[in-house]
Amino acid sequence: MLPHITNSKAGVNKWDPIHRNLFEVYFTLPEALRSQFAQDEAILTEHVLKIDGLNNLNKVPAVSQQRFMGTDRSYIQSGLDQTRVEITVEFSLNLRNGIDNYIYKLLKAWGKLGYDISTGEKVLKKDYCADWMRVVVANRVGDIYQDIVLKDVMMSKGPEDVTSSFDYESRETFNVSVSFVSDWWSETNA
Repeated sequence: MLPHITNSKAGVNKWDPIHRNLFEVYFTLPEALRSQFAQDEAILTEHVLKIDGLNNLNKVPAVSQQRFMGTDRSYIQSGLDQTRVEITVEFSLNLRNGIDNYIYKLLKAWGKLGYDISTGEKVLKKDYCADWMRVVVANRVGDIYQDIVLKDVMMSKGPEDVTSSFDYESRETFNVSVSFVSDWWSETNA
């Protein structure tokens, strides 16, 4: 086959590539936060800069080996080393009305549900989990071809990097990364 566009199915059929930046993430909040942060639940979506860790949705069992007279026999293990998914979401931060760091406050409050370091208070899993987090991936005109709904989402790493350091020489804005864990999910691929 010659290296010519007429020999490329994707080229002659005008099949679009997959773009990394055509996605959205939607959130629900734990019930314990909904009354305080109801106005910010939907706004979280517009502050998402990137999401990482979705490759864990495609895990397969590791391979074990046995030896026989100098040769290897390989077998797929009977289970996975872990079946949960842990994703990291990076958010931009803005000040509402000049002083309200609303995304940071929401994420910090969510992190405190698991363990409030200032009081020692803890709550039950039903109180620190959000019902779901949804990730949709689309083409250039917005047709969704992948839809992932993570269930019973809990925060596993809070927004600790926001106030950890300041620098007179920096001109960068603050972003914050938070990690979430889900033990089960549904995924639809077109």
